[in-house]
Amino acid sequence: MATTGGPQELRNETAINVSGLLKGQVGDTRDFALHLETLVADGEVVARNVGGTVLLTRLRDGVMVTVEATGVAPLMCVGCLREYDQPFDVSFDEEFRQTVDVRTGLGLGVEIDEEGDQFFINENHELDVAEPLRQEILVSLPMRPTCELECPGPDVLEVGEDAAVDDRFAALASLLKEDAK
Repeated sequence: MATTGGPQELRNETAINVSGLLKGQVGDTRDFALHLETLVADGEVVARNVGGTVLLTRLRDGVMVTVEATGVAPLMCVGCLREYDQPFDVSFDEEFRQTVDVRTGLGLGVEIDEEGDQFFINENHELDVAEPLRQEILVSLPMRPTCELECPGPDVLEVGEDAAVDDRFAALASLLKEDAK
């Protein structure tokens, strides 16, 4: 298997030109060190300080991408409603299929399903690890994020019978008094 000397740097970039790798032998590899300041994972979630490794392996019909990455994502704690940094650690393998022959430039007749779960190498012989990385980060985040194991919950300023009641809840407070009777 042929490989280049040492990993190449991917700084704030997720698209990789694989034309040289596609011209090589099945089993050839390329290594990359991934460094992203930010990656939009969802409309409200932006992962920060994403770092890791990307290994590309030449397959017969494409490239196998192996990614290991860590970083943090700011989330809202469901207990105390404060924002905190949730660390994540993801690793995955994903196959990217060729759509265009690298030597002739002719299409390979591969049907691209935009809604599917397959990833493809574009007509410029580039693959982009952003989408599978984004998906893996989202799946790794907790469904009910809490800032710490024993989150104290919301700050309670006043407790007891004499506590001031928010005017918006006054109607509900009267229902509680009726139930107590």
